[in-house]
Amino acid sequence: MKWLWVSSVFVFVFILGLSGTSRAQTASSASDVRLDYVRNQLLAGGFNQAQVGNLLTDSRIQLLPKISVAYKPANWTAVAKRMYSKTSVQAGVNYIKSNQAIFDDTQKYYGVPSGVIAGIMAIETNFGSNVGSYPVFNALYSRMEHWPASSWQYQAGELVAFSKYCLNANFDCLQLKGSYAGAIGLVQFMPDSILAYGVDGDKDGVVDLLNAADAVPSAANFLIRHGWFVNKLKALGSYYGSPVGYPSIVLTYSTLVAKGLK
Repeated sequence: MKWLWVSSVFVFVFILGLSGTSRAQTASSASDVRLDYVRNQLLAGGFNQAQVGNLLTDSRIQLLPKISVAYKPANWTAVAKRMYSKTSVQAGVNYIKSNQAIFDDTQKYYGVPSGVIAGIMAIETNFGSNVGSYPVFNALYSRMEHWPASSWQYQAGELVAFSKYCLNANFDCLQLKGSYAGAIGLVQFMPDSILAYGVDGDKDGVVDLLNAADAVPSAANFLIRHGWFVNKLKALGSYYGSPVGYPSIVLTYSTLVAKGLK
């Protein structure tokens, strides 16, 4: 899910590096208000003072620098060419075969073709080879702090959702990595989507989207909950955040993969 927050000219990106500064070094009245909002939301969500305090005072929290880069629309023609190549289609076939039981169970339960989920994975992370290298907590924290007064609460909401996800799963919130926008795992769910649509496919008590057993049914669940059987293109458009390019490419890729599986 590539939720790119764009204006007509720029998209904001946060980068890791030596210029990142600790939260204590960058504290201000505005940032305190925003962090207090996160704290209060977590406490209201049932987490105790010790859990929240330990998380929000962790020395690894960094405010990453903000830079702006010129916005470039996706080149869907190039994406389609790559996705429809023999190499890419075969990668989808191989991935499904390597996780056959997971895909079979998901298709049987949700009714979403295996090739569709493979197509999502191919575009989002190339089957896990590019899940992102940014500490998700710091990326979301930085987006919250840098965002304008009119829209920072959306980013704060994602930070709250991510914190809830990690604390509930006993994950180290400061260790889990993902995209600069905060998307996580093989299918690149934003934190609020993990809480809403994540599926514990292997029944181990944790939704781990770096694990195909959880990632595959989670993607299918998202599509079903967004009207897959009513309008497949619209459901895939909801997944990406845009109806352009992505939905039709995934469906065509699914058809090619299905042929390769025969």
